[in-house]
Amino acid sequence: MRFAGKLKKTMIALVAAVTFTTTGLGVVNATLTAQAASTPSISAKAAIAVDASTGQILYNKNSTKPMAIASMTKMLSTYLVLKAIHDGKLSWNQKISVSKAVAKMSQNTEYANVPLLSTKKYSVRQLYNATEIYSANAAITALGDAVAGSPHKFVQLMRKTAKSFGITDATIINASGLTNKEVGSTIGYSNVSGSTENEMSAQDVATVAQKLLSKYPEVLKTSSIAHAWFEKGTKSATKMDNRNYMLKGLVKHYSALPVDGLKTGTSTKAGNAFTGTVKFSNGNRIITVVMHAGSASDTGTERFTQTAQIMSYVYHNYTTTTVAKDQTLKGVKSVAVQDGKTLSTKLVTNGKATKVYLPTSSTASLNGVATLKKSATTNGKLQAPLTHGKTIGTAKLSLNKKAIQVVNGTKSKTMQVNLTSQKSVEKANIFVRMWRGIKSWF
Repeated sequence: MRFAGKLKKTMIALVAAVTFTTTGLGVVNATLTAQAASTPSISAKAAIAVDASTGQILYNKNSTKPMAIASMTKMLSTYLVLKAIHDGKLSWNQKISVSKAVAKMSQNTEYANVPLLSTKKYSVRQLYNATEIYSANAAITALGDAVAGSPHKFVQLMRKTAKSFGITDATIINASGLTNKEVGSTIGYSNVSGSTENEMSAQDVATVAQKLLSKYPEVLKTSSIAHAWFEKGTKSATKMDNRNYMLKGLVKHYSALPVDGLKTGTSTKAGNAFTGTVKFSNGNRIITVVMHAGSASDTGTERFTQTAQIMSYVYHNYTTTTVAKDQTLKGVKSVAVQDGKTLSTKLVTNGKATKVYLPTSSTASLNGVATLKKSATTNGKLQAPLTHGKTIGTAKLSLNKKAIQVVNGTKSKTMQVNLTSQKSVEKANIFVRMWRGIKSWF
């Protein structure tokens, strides 16, 4: 978060309360017709909404253009800190030192910070809380040093992780989201201009958030804290007020939207940005991203108003269905079997159940297009023996013949489910196979 000292926390009158209706569950070949609200018209330069579990794209505005992300960077940094903790490389009570460069950065009150001293050690938990609640730039930089050994090594780890998420168009130069000049010469790069800062597209940011929540959902326990203290009772005592004003008790909270995360971002180049997440009363959790929703010079509340509009739109305009295990899909036909006791088999879904959002604004027909694994086929036919429960292909899902897109880093991909043979098929004995061969000659 940039410009922390300039942000005003003036009470803003709440807009009219958002009222939700119950969303039902359908079946796979559901036909759903309902009156839907119009697509929200928002001023943010880019925005996206996705399902938190699958990444299915539910709202999209200019989501593939890389832009400055400011402190939304910290979601990727947080992912790596939590990974280090889960891997046993860090522990919550572990005390870590702070470099002189990080300590110097922490004293700058123009940016979101808690004061740190190079002569003192701080627990991982302290610095993590300061990062998640107060967006403290020096705190996450210190944690990055603890994970990788130095700021530049941590950046290398961030870049590698982003690529593993499918993100190929990002600019990453530090753990916090400040400009190269603002972090100082020791933490910054001598061959990078001072004005350079981290950039990702809205789709990239949504991918990072989706990965973070899927792998480490415990982040919400901290990101949902509205107020806390750092080093209370000491000279460094700092009251940390969360900059996510949609949290309960803060000025842009809506009772119908129990937002519990995730990360704000503010800079001259990024304007006001926000990655939000909410779990609706029907159990569905979504992630929203708005980028440059107002300039950095304002109070930063417009990003929350626009986030609420997108969240409300998704709630009112979609219903969900579940593609369950062992389920047939419309459009997925029976396939021939090579050398089997039976010469064809139906294909059904395999693996975990998959949730799919269906638009309520029109008749929605869910279809699948199957692709078989080459290793499972001979001459284009499934090769017997076949074992029910073993994945032999995939089906790409579409609604009304339009592919269902999910975030996948820089480029979205089509949602797909695994397929298996509806029943196990034994291999025919050699005499049956020989007879079939003879018959085929005639």
